[in-house]
Order: sequence, then structure tokens, then C-alpha cells
Amino acid sequence: MANDLKYRYGTDEFRTLGTLKNWSITDKVHKINVPTLLMNGRSDTAQDKVMAGYFQHIPRVRWVQFALSSHTAHMEERERVMKIVGDFLSED
Repeated sequence: MANDLKYRYGTDEFRTLGTLKNWSITDKVHKINVPTLLMNGRSDTAQDKVMAGYFQHIPRVRWVQFALSSHTAHMEERERVMKIVGDFLSED
């Protein structure tokens, strides 16, 4: 399995060199028809420029950035994440 991931992604998560280098699903996310919550951290590998493509094309979307977090906001800003996710899940 590790070799398969290396084939698809490359040697690390920061430079995609494998077969997924040019893969994208952005052209299909407009089909998502349920409320969607996007989250990323200010120091996340999922940078704002990546998130923006999803945010612009998903019809019913909310995007929250966690200023004090990397990719693990659920650990770094746990209380805020739980509040935001809880509020999102309890909305009509």
C-alpha cells in the first residue's frame, strides 16, 4: 500500500508528483446539494487558494478558517471547532 500511495502522490504530501498531480474534483462540486462546512487552518496544507475553489462552486457552503491552527484544528482549537460544528449540525 505504501508503494501505491507513493505512485499516486509522490514522495511526500507537499509536492504531488505522482499520477494524481493534475487530478481535481472542483468541476464536480457544484453537484453537492446539501449544506457543506469547509474548514481549514491558517497554517494548513489546505491553503485558502485551494479552499476558495470549493467555496466558490458548492451552492450551500460555509467556510471557516481557524487562525491558530494547522491541519488539526480539532486538536489545536478544539472548543471553537466543536462550537462551529455543533452549530452547523443543528441548523435547519
